[in-house]
This record gives sequence, structure tokens and C-alpha cells, in this order.
Amino acid sequence: MKKEKVNKIFESIANKYDLMNDLMSLGIHRKWKRDLVKHLDLDKNKNNSILDLGCGTGDIISNIIKSKKNLKFQAYLVDPNIKMIEEGKKKLKQKNLIWLSSYGENLPFKNNKFDLVTMAFSLRNVENIKKTLNEVNRVLKKNGQFICLEFGKVKNLAVNSIYKIYSENLIPEIGEKITGNKDAYTYLIESIKKFPSQEEICKILKLKNFYNVKYYELSFGVAVIYSCKKKNS
Repeated sequence: MKKEKVNKIFESIANKYDLMNDLMSLGIHRKWKRDLVKHLDLDKNKNNSILDLGCGTGDIISNIIKSKKNLKFQAYLVDPNIKMIEEGKKKLKQKNLIWLSSYGENLPFKNNKFDLVTMAFSLRNVENIKKTLNEVNRVLKKNGQFICLEFGKVKNLAVNSIYKIYSENLIPEIGEKITGNKDAYTYLIESIKKFPSQEEICKILKLKNFYNVKYYELSFGVAVIYSCKKKNS
């Protein structure tokens, strides 16, 4: 099954995951994640309930903590990979954070629980995108926000040519040197290729009972922020 394969891949690279993100993106992934946080729609006057799904080592919540100093919130950081969670716990020790191992297709939360659900570079790793989005919609409160950061399709032909050469040839080699696992980063590139386009993801979100669906391209579309809200009905 895809989810078991992906889980083993991330288990094998967990201790070098953050370093590889910096090397692969030349540190730009940090800006992308800060950009995601800028698009959050949260109420400063109440205690917000947040789910970070596919949390990895906790970068999104870390950015929320740093950039929204006075925001009251409780966050569930959920990832199927125990080793990734262990790495995240070393970085983030705040008492308002709850770490939990679970797959996105079957979340252990009641309906209408969260004001916000975030995903960063994790939607393409789920076994079933549509089932995961059903779960995201279920656990969101009405009018709650779902925001997702993912790799996109680069539309500029010149930029895409350079990006393709870099990603297909250099990233697996860097991955092998740093983590000893070339296959993990070959999988990464293949998963980006197979992931739906910006327009296709927006169509899926609309079909899954979300409204106000928007996307923002970053770095010529190498990365994309998707933002939407749960319908009342």
C-alpha cells in the first residue's frame, strides 16, 4: 500500500528531514511556509483550535508561534510517522501542542472540531486525496479554513526546463549523500510529477464541499498555497 511505503520512506530520513529541505530548496521552503501563515484567517479574540495534518517536524506550527505572538490556540500536530513526530517534539515543547500519529484518511476527531486545518507538502503523500479531503471537511467547523502548501506545475517553459533538470538529477543525488537513501528522493520527484495541477486541485476542493477556493503560486509555481473554507451545508 502507498501509505506504508511512504511511511517507511519518511522513517528512514526523519533525522535528516529538515536539513534536506533546506538543501533541496536552498532554504526557500522556509519563506513558502511563512507565506502560508500570512494567509491564515484566525480570530485573535478567541482560543483557536488548529489541526496540522502531515505535520512532519512541526514547521507550520512553529511559524504560527513565531509570527502570531498574541494568538490563543491549541494545536494538534498529526502525522503517521512516529519518528517524524519525535524529531518535531525536540523542536517544539509548548504545552498547547498535542502530537498524534494518524493517517489523513481516517482522523480520530469529532465533527466540526477545528477552526483551521493546515497541510504542508503532505497532501500528495496520502493514499487517497479525496478521502483525506472528506475528512478535513468533516473535522472543520462551518466556515473554517483549510490551507494547503504543495508542489505545483510550473507553467513557464524556461523555468520548468531548469527545474526539471535540477529536480530529476540533483535532488536524488543530494538525498543519497545526506541521508543514504536515494530512493526516498526519487519517490519525492515522482510524487510531484503525479500530483494534480493547480486547476485540478481547485476542482476537487469545490467538489468536496469547500468554497472561496483560491490558489497562490510561489516561485513560478514550484510551490502553491491553496486556501478555502468549509461550506455551511
